[in-house]
Amino acid sequence: MASNRLNRRHFLGCSAAAGVALAQGQVVEALGSDQPVRLGLIGLGNRGTTLLRGFLSLPGVNVVAVSDPELKHRTRAQGIAEKASGHRPEALGTADELLARADVDAVAVAVPCDLHASLYQATLRAGKHLYAEKPLGLSVAECDEIVQVHAEHPDQVLHVGFQRRCHPRFQEAVSRAQGGDLGRLLECRAQWSSSNGPIEGHNGWMARRERSGDWMLEQAIHVWDFLCWLQNGPPELAFGTGHRDLFRAVDRQRDVTDWYTATLFWRDGFSASFSQSWIAPADERFTGLNMSVLGTEGGLDLTSGVLTYRDRSRPRTVLAPSSTQDTELALAEFVKSVRSPGRVEAPIELSEARQATQVGLLVRAAVDSGGVVRWEDLFPAV
Repeated sequence: MASNRLNRRHFLGCSAAAGVALAQGQVVEALGSDQPVRLGLIGLGNRGTTLLRGFLSLPGVNVVAVSDPELKHRTRAQGIAEKASGHRPEALGTADELLARADVDAVAVAVPCDLHASLYQATLRAGKHLYAEKPLGLSVAECDEIVQVHAEHPDQVLHVGFQRRCHPRFQEAVSRAQGGDLGRLLECRAQWSSSNGPIEGHNGWMARRERSGDWMLEQAIHVWDFLCWLQNGPPELAFGTGHRDLFRAVDRQRDVTDWYTATLFWRDGFSASFSQSWIAPADERFTGLNMSVLGTEGGLDLTSGVLTYRDRSRPRTVLAPSSTQDTELALAEFVKSVRSPGRVEAPIELSEARQATQVGLLVRAAVDSGGVVRWEDLFPAV
């Protein structure tokens, strides 16, 4: 049986016609507020399908083309779009075919992490607005390349998928914490546990650190971004420990860290403790994502959005209740930015997305060493 492994060269494509289109930096005209965004999606696995459904739920979006190296993924996406909108988008086997189309204004990309840097650059160079899944890149060098290419194409909207930045609960939590509602901030406690291990991803890419960056970059990067957002900057150092051999009986080549714990420290005395696990038993008492922030005057549970004060005479407060999923909110912000006649501030700056990758690398290095790693040791000031 032929391998279905997603190949970088095949997926990005190498046709001469598409190469010319990319080299010319084909730029779409600015959209008016009454014009629909003509959207293309690249990567139609689990996350890409979620993005597809999210975009289809928004007004003013026409999904005109989808791309994935696997026929079954393309066909599924066509069916979802046709059922939701009455229009069946064209299905393409390579990303370069989609990027060369003149009828695509914006592109959403949801591919394995090791493909992010090259495909994000190609999308910007093709003159398309870009919704990019996190992480921005798997290394500082990859992030810097994307930042540089975007600087060369400033008219393209670029949003990175840290969707919590768009959720009212997290926005209010950061505002209240930074505004002093919790007093002096002391710590964050967070846990991300699942009974679904070993998660591998399509063709096993999630089980390979080289492709995923490990869970510190592929998944927990959402936590690092929140912490840097809360603290207005990265930690000074991290301590960690973990296990990379828990599912070796299933896959001898697996090299991601399926259980680890890390503590991050900031110069002002704030600390954050975080653990992530794929080996929890199938019981809600052991699984789920929990996060809380504690200060001298109270605590904030991000899972429920409840703010509780140490002064018992002060009533508990529920922050920004909303039934809308954060992904849908993030996609709506992207569409709004694409359709806006002027520049709209992105929910997260590229420098902040880059910083989240750096924190993931810091935690990974600490877990690998089983000890302490300082920020300045990995990222010395120039």
